[in-house]
Amino acid sequence: MSWWRSLRARLVLSHVLVALASGVVTVVVVRLVALQRWDQATRMGGPGHMGGQVRARASMADVRGEFVASVDRAVLTGVLVGLVVALLLGAAAARRTARPLEQLRAATHQLSSGRYDVDVPHLETVELADLGSDVRELGDRLARTEARRARLIGEVAHEMRTPLTVTRGYAEAMIDGVMPADEAGLRTVVDQTRRLERLAEDLSSLSRAEEGRLEVRRVRADLVETVVTALTAVQDEAAARDLSVELSAPPRLEVAHDPDRIAQVVTNLLTNALRASGDGGRVEVVVSGPGAGATTGPPLPVTVEVVDHGVGLRPGEEAMVFERFYRGEGRAGDGGSGIGLTIARALVRAHGGDLVARSEGPGRGSRFTVTLPAR
Repeated sequence: MSWWRSLRARLVLSHVLVALASGVVTVVVVRLVALQRWDQATRMGGPGHMGGQVRARASMADVRGEFVASVDRAVLTGVLVGLVVALLLGAAAARRTARPLEQLRAATHQLSSGRYDVDVPHLETVELADLGSDVRELGDRLARTEARRARLIGEVAHEMRTPLTVTRGYAEAMIDGVMPADEAGLRTVVDQTRRLERLAEDLSSLSRAEEGRLEVRRVRADLVETVVTALTAVQDEAAARDLSVELSAPPRLEVAHDPDRIAQVVTNLLTNALRASGDGGRVEVVVSGPGAGATTGPPLPVTVEVVDHGVGLRPGEEAMVFERFYRGEGRAGDGGSGIGLTIARALVRAHGGDLVARSEGPGRGSRFTVTLPAR
């Protein structure tokens, strides 16, 4: 019974039903029109020919019956021939339509098996051609996703290898008596363990970001206060390196945002700026947006810029710094996980904004700009 639910059977059945309906309509119309015209022709003699009509009534009834029978036979023959032709044409149409669908089905089956380089046929029918294009695009996206997944596994393994190697080396040295189990050695082990913890937390945030599951709870709050919170979090590090962090902002700027998330973004940008700056350098934070009276017209953006005067970015790095585990030249040992900027941009985009980087070149500093919708 499953064959009757297939596309082939339904296409054939549709052709047969159309032919059968056409035949029934033809029979009804021919019977009504032909007999009406016959009866009109037999009454055209008028009153003067009443006697002749009476004498010919019997013979006319016989002729009428034969006429009706011949019409029925002709129509029935036409209907049968039409059904046979419809059946053949329906089978041919079903075969022509079902074959590319079966090819697409085979291609999607290979995609589900992990073969993303499958050759999807180019079809002639517009709708099927669009479907084939979508299947090809799906295969390309799955291939890119799989490549990113494999690369991510390798990158995570590489990032974990260094702290694990250091921790194991210190632990074995202490066990063998080569190194005393003093505060300095244990502090190194603790620092490497914390690095692994930060990496695990960053990977969890990255996973949620790439799956679109970052939780953002926007409320109407003062963006300047949020930025000040981030500044407070890096003050100790800045003071230890004699770095000055200067804030330029209006007294208050009400913006719908998640204070915790935006503070996380600004803290990440400030941390990177401090690491990129030399001792005794300067980092600037500029908050700008529409004035207090800007309540009409289209929404204007609010920006938070973090500017450093340190190592800068090479041409092309403005986009690469947001890739996972990317580190610029000379940044391999700075203690970061390499995915902070990736998470920061995902958080800003979850607010409906964007995070971009600009630099005039190596040694000329960099500028990271967070853009948020004002309303």
